[in-house]
Amino acid sequence: MSAVRWGVLTTARIAQGRFLPAMSRARNAVASAISSPNGKAAEVAERFGIPAAYSSHEELLADPSIEAVYLPFPNSLHADWIVAAAEAGKDILCEKPLVANTHDYRRVLEACERNGVNLMEAFMYRFHPQHQKVREFIDSGKIGELVSMHARFHFVMDRSEGEVRLQPGMDGGALNDVGCYAVDIMNMVMGRAPQTVYGKGTSRTDPVETTMAAILDYGDVLGTLDCGFEGPRTNTFQIIGTKGHITLDKAFDPDPGEIARVTVSFRDGRTESVDIGEDPFKTEIERFSAWVRNSGPELVHRELTEQNLAVRLALQESLATGLPRDVNEVHAVEHHLLQEQ
Repeated sequence: MSAVRWGVLTTARIAQGRFLPAMSRARNAVASAISSPNGKAAEVAERFGIPAAYSSHEELLADPSIEAVYLPFPNSLHADWIVAAAEAGKDILCEKPLVANTHDYRRVLEACERNGVNLMEAFMYRFHPQHQKVREFIDSGKIGELVSMHARFHFVMDRSEGEVRLQPGMDGGALNDVGCYAVDIMNMVMGRAPQTVYGKGTSRTDPVETTMAAILDYGDVLGTLDCGFEGPRTNTFQIIGTKGHITLDKAFDPDPGEIARVTVSFRDGRTESVDIGEDPFKTEIERFSAWVRNSGPELVHRELTEQNLAVRLALQESLATGLPRDVNEVHAVEHHLLQEQ
């Protein structure tokens, strides 16, 4: 099977620092083009051995040899470029969060269905094998009945001039940038969205929340999260059950070559641990490339995407009002996109 030919729109830090290095190791994908209006495309293309460099994203999308595209744009630009890529007939891997409102969600679904393309929200952490191990531990009953979950994701942001995640109106802030991971992993464990949420966000200097915490009420299980741009790097997750608990020390973003540890601690003091090394960006690229070759058209992980959006919308309301908010189901327009089981 031939490798899927990818185009990368923008020379964003995540593209250069994580996506393109992972692409170079992928078994079924190859970076064939990159685009940027800032004049950096040629330099990045030379550094990563990419054959084609374009000075506009429209030129890349018009390249008939490109089959799939990676979109690491600022959050507020996702919907427009998903639609443009779909109209060009490209399969689309778009950085998280996919969109920030139901209007844009409907727009991208309609465009992808109309043009028969695959779309996936790029939560790369889902493809790290540590999460398969977590599911095995839960399903085997190792920790008993689930009681609560606790997720943390913090890092110190480089406050460079023009940082879009700190600008109002750009769909930034701690919730959309890192809190979305915590929301996603708890929905993934539970297989559903919470019933109600309550969130509180703060910032000492910026017009968006740079630290936030939340409670997610699943009825019989409670989830808590805290995240932000102010504290030392940490990305951990813990699931507490009646017989023990599972702890992930690098739940969301282990670096390439970094070992992620899954630890099960039991009530009697015993512990079991599993160390797993994998680059989730590489696995994500390989899995999506396989979908490009073998499926379609499909919104991959559709339920998780819709649950994540619904919870973030409720949390945004809670942050604004200071009150708990019910989570309302995201109702997509009529379409024929398939859901991966």
